[in-house]
Amino acid sequence: MRLVYVFLGGSTKGSSVQQKVNCQVEELNNSGIQAEGWFFSTEIIKETELTKTAKLIPLQKHECHKKYFNNFYINQNYYKQIKDYLEAHKEDFDFIFIRHGSSGPEYFRLLQRFKNNIALFIPSNSIRENFCEKKQAPYTSIGSFAFRWWEYFRFFYLHEKKLIKSILPKLKAVVTFTEEFGRILNNQAGNKINIIYNRDGADCKNVPVRELKNKANKKIKLLFMKGSSMQQPWAGLERLMQSIEDNGADKYELYITGNVVVSDIYSKSYVNLTGRLSEEDLNDLVNEVDLGVSNLANYMIHFNETTNLKSRGYYARGLPFIQANTMPDIEGTIGAKFYLNLPNTSELINMKSIEDFAIEMRNNPTHHIDMRAFADEHLDWKVTAAELAQRLTALSDFRYISEF
Repeated sequence: MRLVYVFLGGSTKGSSVQQKVNCQVEELNNSGIQAEGWFFSTEIIKETELTKTAKLIPLQKHECHKKYFNNFYINQNYYKQIKDYLEAHKEDFDFIFIRHGSSGPEYFRLLQRFKNNIALFIPSNSIRENFCEKKQAPYTSIGSFAFRWWEYFRFFYLHEKKLIKSILPKLKAVVTFTEEFGRILNNQAGNKINIIYNRDGADCKNVPVRELKNKANKKIKLLFMKGSSMQQPWAGLERLMQSIEDNGADKYELYITGNVVVSDIYSKSYVNLTGRLSEEDLNDLVNEVDLGVSNLANYMIHFNETTNLKSRGYYARGLPFIQANTMPDIEGTIGAKFYLNLPNTSELINMKSIEDFAIEMRNNPTHHIDMRAFADEHLDWKVTAAELAQRLTALSDFRYISEF
């Protein structure tokens, strides 16, 4: 079985998403599927090997001279280039695993051209996410407000709806990271999509388990490891900050790593914006804090369940955490005692419950070791990618696809 994992947005510098894909490709190979990552990028001029199983493939930068919506047309041009590349190299693979990108005419042509050979991974409820981002964008004028929502409806919403109703039912499979999200998509498509559930994993071999250095903390120290460049209102940081302020800000410290676009809303005495940290500095910070913070407002994007990368990263590091979602692969296991499940609502958080949980974890001298052992056995990419390999192999006629 020769599978290529297609991803638009590859980089020589890498990213959390690219690292995830690298891990999946490596472990698919270890699970019996001959897999290779094809990461398409505008930052190179010739094919570049990233790892033994992944390469960067150049895209020609597209100069768009339209007055509006340039990003939409630029992305569609990139998907045309990807389609042409796949067409020219169709003898090199049997199956395509593609990470969902920007819906539009060229993207749809790509999916329809290889529909019998594609498993499309959709990592988020993008309609709801985009809606929340547009809704919370700064208001400058009635004209900009109207333009923003016209762009959302005409160039995003309608294309995403077409993808769900007309394109996804034609594909070999659609992969989602929770069964709940699979049901959401299938309900919108009249139950015509072949859904494969595959949870996110942990990169245990590349993530160190933390050392406990937080027993003397006078304050409860919380850490939100920000991965996205967007503000993502469903992360729930505003909800957390309001809850902290209503329960005594002098009791807590909140550290936010990564790039923060709008820093004014985080100008609080208890908030520390660290920016992007080196691995060494990040590890030192993880050693010092009490709890990690995962998403606290996923009700905005209609999710009650998750198996997100952030939670898996906390398990691998041995850092207990809080979040407002259940995890179907964790509930009923020993791993469930290492995170505090909060209500998935807009209501203020009971900070006393967080304080009690932090102290409980401080008094458990082996919690970090136990969390890492759980991650190694149940959450590592070698486990979750093996599940994916099994489900891809089980696809009807997978071994005999030859419609190129």
